[in-house]
Amino acid sequence: MSVGTTRWLIDVCLPRDSYDGIDAVHASDFSRTPGPVGLSEALGLDRTLVTCGGGFRGSGALALDHPGVVVFTEAPTDATEVERNLKHLEFRIRQYEGELALAGNRFVIRADKELLMVGPAGEEVPLEPWREIHMMKAPAYVV
Repeated sequence: MSVGTTRWLIDVCLPRDSYDGIDAVHASDFSRTPGPVGLSEALGLDRTLVTCGGGFRGSGALALDHPGVVVFTEAPTDATEVERNLKHLEFRIRQYEGELALAGNRFVIRADKELLMVGPAGEEVPLEPWREIHMMKAPAYVV
């Protein structure tokens, strides 16, 4: 997967602005039942669902084979913030060189702060382990 090739379905809880830097459609762009979009709509459109619906976090596998789910912990203020964070997620997945895919997985984004992958038991695993801070004990000097 190369950065910028993912097809996104942006939920109604996210900004409606124009998404110029990514291949995205907003749920309000097509005729559908009012309310949040779901996996069946994302699957039908073959697009990764991007939402702020916390129901996709937590334990348990999702019932459907799906093109992926991305959950923002808080609704971003504009489309630029959404684009920037989705591009960063694509970039991080690409760094796993085929060992990690967007399809079939769930991810959590704390905008501009943290990327997490949701495991089957609901554990949220950081995708950027280099950000962990490790304190080393200073060597003792004899004077």
